[in-house]
Amino acid sequence: MIHKIKYSIILLLALACFTACQNDDVAVANVDAMVAEPGDLLNQAFPSNKVRVEGTGLKGLKTITLDNKINISFNPNYNSDKSFIFTIPFDEKLGSRFGVQPITFTTGIGSVTKNIEILQPVPTITKTIPAVATPGFPLEIEGTWFYNISSITLGGKEISYTSKSASAVIIALPAAAVSGSELVITTPGGTAQKTIDFATIVLVSDFDGNGARTQWTSYGDVASFDTNSPGGPTGNYTTLVWGGSTANGYNGSSGGGGASFLSSSNTDATKTFIDIDVSANVVGAQFAIQLNTIDGVDYGYNFKVTDLNWTTITISLKDFKDNYGFGSNTAATIDPSKINEIKVGIAQGDTPNPSEIKFDNIKIRYE
Repeated sequence: MIHKIKYSIILLLALACFTACQNDDVAVANVDAMVAEPGDLLNQAFPSNKVRVEGTGLKGLKTITLDNKINISFNPNYNSDKSFIFTIPFDEKLGSRFGVQPITFTTGIGSVTKNIEILQPVPTITKTIPAVATPGFPLEIEGTWFYNISSITLGGKEISYTSKSASAVIIALPAAAVSGSELVITTPGGTAQKTIDFATIVLVSDFDGNGARTQWTSYGDVASFDTNSPGGPTGNYTTLVWGGSTANGYNGSSGGGGASFLSSSNTDATKTFIDIDVSANVVGAQFAIQLNTIDGVDYGYNFKVTDLNWTTITISLKDFKDNYGFGSNTAATIDPSKINEIKVGIAQGDTPNPSEIKFDNIKIRYE
């Protein structure tokens, strides 16, 4: 009996030893390295990089989880016991972020967690809206990887901005910004640079003594005319009153002719605009804007006031027409570099009687 018990104990010990030896031979998942391609970054990667995982016990990969929340898709056909490949995702909606974070690989025999650093790419600038900027106005910058912006500078000086998204920011251009200045957006990933070209803006008159035309006079059926009315958008402004007289059949005001406003290279009418601040004493008062050129060509544009508050009106040169704005031929083919006079009046045929128009800060702009 004693011999039988001894024999049973020996048998059990042998069986336990055999089982233990078998367990020692069972493979466990292990990751030795994560290598990003291209660049051979070790345990680091940029978004969209392919990462080659090297180790043992990796066959039968089931899931890859980044930062404990983002499930990464992979192709099981590229999975072996010693390696597999996956692509680094980046999606704000899923909570993607930059920096060191855990990544867990789960196989049929277990899981292993390592740390990987997701690097922020260098930002890029793809375009500006509008394509040609205007000093003193907002400018939208479109590009990529506008995360964690530390500064935006123009010509070496910091400027204010509003982040619209990771691919768009809106900057506030200084009124004194100089064309050809370099815009620099700085993030932890690096810098994006772009030379900003500005529109050519010629101040015709602000009625405070500044501009290409500072001496204005009226003509035709004008009841009263004052170029020094106080309290305009930026100082003094001009008022022109039509009291109903039709003795001449027209009225207006002008700062006179002279040299052209724009340079000889500014020849595209579709890139030329007239900006003017306007108001009136009554809704429906109709402005008549007329442009004259050095070779005697004239075009007009008429519009009615819909808001008695000061409003900046922008008129494209191509929208001007012949016959004082009432003709059928547009100024789309006119040479803007020849414009040397701007007239402002009231279109008497379709406006309340009396009408008083107010105007200020007349500019011609070439983009």
